[in-house]
Amino acid sequence: GYRGAKDLGKDKFGRRKRKTFRGKTLQDVKDKINQYEFEVATGLYIEPSKDTLVEFLKEYHRVCAGCDMWDENYEYPKNAKWEETTAQLNKMYIDVHIEPYFKQMKLADVKPIELDKFYNYCLTHERENKKSHRTYKMGINSVRKLNTFLKAAFNYAVANGMLRENPCIRVKLSAQEEYDPNIYDEDKFLKLLEAVTGTDDEIPIILAAGCGLRRGEIFGLRWKDIDFKQNTITIEKTNVRFKNYKEKGPKSKNSKRTFIAPEYVIETLKMYRIRLGKHSPNDKIITRWKPGAYSERFKKLLIKYDLPITRLHDLRHYNAVLMMGKVPDKVAAKRLGHSVEILRKVYQHVRKDMDEKAAEEINSIFEQKNSHQTSSNA
Repeated sequence: GYRGAKDLGKDKFGRRKRKTFRGKTLQDVKDKINQYEFEVATGLYIEPSKDTLVEFLKEYHRVCAGCDMWDENYEYPKNAKWEETTAQLNKMYIDVHIEPYFKQMKLADVKPIELDKFYNYCLTHERENKKSHRTYKMGINSVRKLNTFLKAAFNYAVANGMLRENPCIRVKLSAQEEYDPNIYDEDKFLKLLEAVTGTDDEIPIILAAGCGLRRGEIFGLRWKDIDFKQNTITIEKTNVRFKNYKEKGPKSKNSKRTFIAPEYVIETLKMYRIRLGKHSPNDKIITRWKPGAYSERFKKLLIKYDLPITRLHDLRHYNAVLMMGKVPDKVAAKRLGHSVEILRKVYQHVRKDMDEKAAEEINSIFEQKNSHQTSSNA
């Protein structure tokens, strides 16, 4: 290779300063020197950061978290830019995925092609879950979330003069995978409900299917959130987990809501409260299981009662389907804690199925007419 230097004069101690440029050919070196001189003259030049990618990301993390989560004695501040669960997730990205792969790579050396290689590695490399000892690969949706974190971090680097351009802008990622929920029909749901009636399992199941609650909302619900006189349920907190379980505010402003619950749900909760005995308004309704543990239990229940495997969250979809075509979208969205736009996007496949069934119903009427005419002519 070739090397050239640009004389930058002397520093405050009288020592001569030079900037070195390297290239495969002499012309490469000349082009780099010319580019440097142009950027300096036009005020576009940014001195490459000497920080490693990992050093920068950890510092960015500390700024957004408002504390140093690599210090075991950290206390998470209330006014942090991120929710604590978000900070925990982003710390995991750095520790588990980014640092082992990029090691000592400089921030300034991270190019789109390096990120593309990294994401391909994430999608194909098997890792071991330390708790379950099962191996897993990251899915495309997880990789897209990781890219969202890096994109925000690189935007911060650009804003602070550490990078000229965000390398995430030019990466090539596959489209997000859309989850196709396995939504029960009425017969399957009633079979499940009959199996759990009168047991503790009935409570999370009717809250999901009868009220459309998310898992975190179900396990964050307290007795004070139920108004037995007005038959209403108020969603104030959710119970979420990353490394440990945390209470946090609802997922979005639409998620914080009060709605009238079906009479069956209210009456079942009354009976459950009597069965529990002594409790206070601040007590959680479900204390027997943690959210993650119940998801595993729910799967075993379905196997036990010979029902198709579905997620607890899919009972929320069942609730949405029950409302479709029977109540206005605005009402359904408010009960589910969605915006109308998200409701329509999430359930567009269901709407298509309903549309096809409507067309089939109408067509059957015409077919009956044709068969009637045929028999008359005969």
